[in-house]
Amino acid sequence: MSITYPDKRVERTQQALREALLKLMANKPLSKIHISEITEAAGVSRGSFYTHYEKKDDLLDELSEAMLDEMTSAFRKPYEALGTVDLRSLPPESIVLFNHFLENKAFYQLMLGTTTNNFFKEKMTNQLHHLFRTDYAFYFRQIDAEIDLELFCTYRIHGMIGLIVEWIQKGFDKPASCMAEQLLHIFRFHTESVMIRH
Repeated sequence: MSITYPDKRVERTQQALREALLKLMANKPLSKIHISEITEAAGVSRGSFYTHYEKKDDLLDELSEAMLDEMTSAFRKPYEALGTVDLRSLPPESIVLFNHFLENKAFYQLMLGTTTNNFFKEKMTNQLHHLFRTDYAFYFRQIDAEIDLELFCTYRIHGMIGLIVEWIQKGFDKPASCMAEQLLHIFRFHTESVMIRH
């Protein structure tokens, strides 16, 4: 049986088109960008574009899916070879999710920025929902038995997303290592009481 390998020229062309689109979207919305601008910025012909994509939305979709695949790998890294994760002893350096966001800073700042529509944020949220619900098995002995497990997962997921989005929108104001440490501290923390400000 013969093994087929991806054509390096095709990969280079697609990568050039993705990078060109990202640069152009930093200055104007997708609806205002013409395919000729993308191909010119990428240094490829219009024919090359249409060999791989029908429309510019397809290119953005491919770019988004590739980034979400990378995010998924980074999310799973701390537990990919484990059956159980003890949050009390999990080393912060094993959480590489924030490194992924930092390494792809331009993409996430653009796609999760305050001026961009929410289609990517929705995709990212859905993917994190999926990961939490399919990869993690929370036990009622670990949490209050009266807590609805579905609501518990929703709370955790949206808390994490809020943390990530705010960090990105603040221009990655803290190191990735600090964010990993803080996430662990937050996950381990149990609130017994709160003080009321008067």
